[in-house]
Amino acid sequence: MRNPFQGMQISMRAAGQLLIALVLVYAVAAAGYSFFLLQKIESNADYAQENQLPLVLAQNRNALKIERLASLVRSAYLARDRELERQVQLQTHVLARSFTLDNNAQLADKVLEVAEQVKRIIAKREQIRRSETLAQTKTEGISAAQLDKQALEAYQSAMHLTDSLTQDLTTDAAALAYAMSGDIQKTARMIQLAWIVILILPVIIAIGALFVVARHIIAPIHTAINYLGSIDRQEAGDVKFRHPLFRELSTIFDAIQAYGRVSRDLLETNTILHTLSEEDGLTRLANRRSFERKLVEAFNTSVERGDDLAIVMVDLDHFKSINDRYGHQAGDTCLKAAASVLSGVCSDRVCHIARYGGEEFALVLPACSLEDGVCVAEAIRTSISSLRIKAPQDDIIRMTASLGVASMRSGVFDSSEQILENADKALYRAKHSGRNNVKAIAGHDIAVPIVA
Repeated sequence: MRNPFQGMQISMRAAGQLLIALVLVYAVAAAGYSFFLLQKIESNADYAQENQLPLVLAQNRNALKIERLASLVRSAYLARDRELERQVQLQTHVLARSFTLDNNAQLADKVLEVAEQVKRIIAKREQIRRSETLAQTKTEGISAAQLDKQALEAYQSAMHLTDSLTQDLTTDAAALAYAMSGDIQKTARMIQLAWIVILILPVIIAIGALFVVARHIIAPIHTAINYLGSIDRQEAGDVKFRHPLFRELSTIFDAIQAYGRVSRDLLETNTILHTLSEEDGLTRLANRRSFERKLVEAFNTSVERGDDLAIVMVDLDHFKSINDRYGHQAGDTCLKAAASVLSGVCSDRVCHIARYGGEEFALVLPACSLEDGVCVAEAIRTSISSLRIKAPQDDIIRMTASLGVASMRSGVFDSSEQILENADKALYRAKHSGRNNVKAIAGHDIAVPIVA
């Protein structure tokens, strides 16, 4: 996919300066417009305080007086004392007359009607008291229960009126509040639109900046970090980077790619050198250096786990005579054949095989007892003695080998060199016992033949 920024690069410093300039210009413009909006809010607040708020407060006062009126109506209905009834009627009359000062004729008329109902309630209470004292119920034809019912009807009518007045005042107050809130909402919408405009542009710019940062700064840096990590893990290969938009990153990427190529070349060279330093070039077995390192590792592991460890030393008998009679090429063939035998015998177990030097080989057998090590050595000896190697002039070369075995539990050892020394002593005994045999040493520094 073709990069649209291919061939176009800018400096990160220049991009940063341009962004700072845009932010400053925008901040000044947003601050100026915000000051204008705040001035408008202050003007609207002054108007509401001087004109609309007094009306709302007047409606609230009327609502409180209606609540007081309703309380007086309940007191008039519940009172059973003439003096208390006269006080309630007087307070109701005074409170009703106060509504005529608000220039609201409809409200004043309803309040006066409530006062009349209170007067009627008190009158019915008085009639009930007279009927009880003068026994006039039969003569008038009206019972106390009927009078009490008429008082209840007057009370209910008065309470209905107060509820209606309360609802009307609430509606009027809501209308005033709605008118005042309408002005506030109009200003709020202006502020909302203004701040949407003020905020949406930075959001768009921020999204664009994040896209540029993510695509052309973070992503390239992340790719570079991963590439450096793959170099450290020795996994670096040919990687084609996206061409960075910024010149600074492009320079870094060129350096990283050059470092990757150098690292890959060094890795290949080190791999070859490591192989050469750890492997015998003729037999492809490990060399003596590798063997000694593996022996130390195996020895330490055996000490830590308490396992046994066997060492087998192998030396081809009369190998010099093979070289002298058939030449070094035939000798090399014999060494390769012996190496193949060692690998075959130990193919089904954990074993480290090395060409120790010349015609001598060595084996490290972890978790192997002295007896098992002797069995492995005997299998090697038998296999080598069975080899038939074709030499020049159609001669057949036959070989034998002498082997020495030692193990951890056959003695007390402080180092891997000591157990290797015991295996070498066992090999020396095998050589001096007629060759083509296996000897093992049990005990520290004491040569005791186990298998002959």
